[in-house]
Amino acid sequence: MAGIFDRALARHRPLLMQGGRGRQLLVTCDIGGSQKLQLYETFSFLIFDLDRNGPWLATQAAFRAQFFTHHRRMSFKTLNDGLRRRALAPFLRLASLVDGVLVTFAVDKLDRPRIGLGDEMREELRAFWKPAVADRLMWVIYLSVFLVSGLSVAGQDVMFIIDEDEVAANVPQLTKLTELFGRAYSNQGGPMMGHLQCGTAKSDDGSLALEDFVAIPDLAAGAVGEFTDALRRHGAGPLSGLIQRLPPTLTWKTRVIVPWLSTRDQSLTRLTCIIDGSQGSATWRATIPEWYVVDDPMNQQT
Repeated sequence: MAGIFDRALARHRPLLMQGGRGRQLLVTCDIGGSQKLQLYETFSFLIFDLDRNGPWLATQAAFRAQFFTHHRRMSFKTLNDGLRRRALAPFLRLASLVDGVLVTFAVDKLDRPRIGLGDEMREELRAFWKPAVADRLMWVIYLSVFLVSGLSVAGQDVMFIIDEDEVAANVPQLTKLTELFGRAYSNQGGPMMGHLQCGTAKSDDGSLALEDFVAIPDLAAGAVGEFTDALRRHGAGPLSGLIQRLPPTLTWKTRVIVPWLSTRDQSLTRLTCIIDGSQGSATWRATIPEWYVVDDPMNQQT
C-alpha cells in the first residue's frame, strides 16, 4: 500500500507533513462493520501532532459550551438523538480544523488478504481475546503501524487511543496491545519511535477533547461502512467510475458525513482506502478512490 498512499499524499499534501512537527503523535481509532450482514469492515484512524492543535482545543471548548453541555459524546450509532443530530454539522466543521490526517479503510469481509498467524501467536492472542476479536485486532495493529511509520518523524512519542470494548476492555488487554504495537512497529522499519502508550477515551482529562478526537474516526467508520455497503448492494459499487445516485437506503447521517469526507481543501486531510479482491485475479488490491460532492448536505444543516 505504500506506493498508493505516496501518490495520494503527493496529490493532496497534508498540512501535517509541512513545517515543524510536534513532540507527541496522537492516533485515535474506531472500528465499524461488526454486523454480520455488512459487507465491509471499517477501520478509521485520526493521526495528528498534539502540539500543533492548540487552536483546535480552544475551539473545541467553545463547541462544547454551546452544543454539548451535558457531556454527551458524538458517535455514529447515537446520532438519532435530537441534540446530537443538530450538532453534527457544527461538529464536522470543528473536525475540519484539526491539523492532521483521517484515513478510513473499508476491508471486504470475504475477499481480502489474510493476516497469517502461526499457532504460537494464535495461542498468545487467545489468552486475551476471542478468535474473531483477535483477527480484528491484528488488522487494527497492521493498519495503524503502517500509518504511523509513514506519518511520524524520528523521536516522536506515540499515543494510540482505541475506544473499542472488545479490544481494550481492561488493563491486561491494553498492556498486551501496547506490546503488540511495539513489536509490529519494530518490524515495519519506520522512523525511530520515542515512547509508546496505548489507552482509551477514559484517559480524557475532563475537557472531553479526547472524546471528540475519538468521535471523528467513529463517524467516519460508521458512514463509510454504510456507504460502501449500499453502493455494492444497490449501485455500481464504491469503485465504479460511473456517476451514480446515492442509494435511497442511505441514512441521513451518512448523506451528511460522506460529502464531508470527500472535502479536500481544509486542514484535515481525509482519505478512504478500499481493500478487496482484484477482479479475475487471486491477488488483493488497495484503492484510494476520488469521490466528488455534487450537492453538499452540510450546506443544508443548521
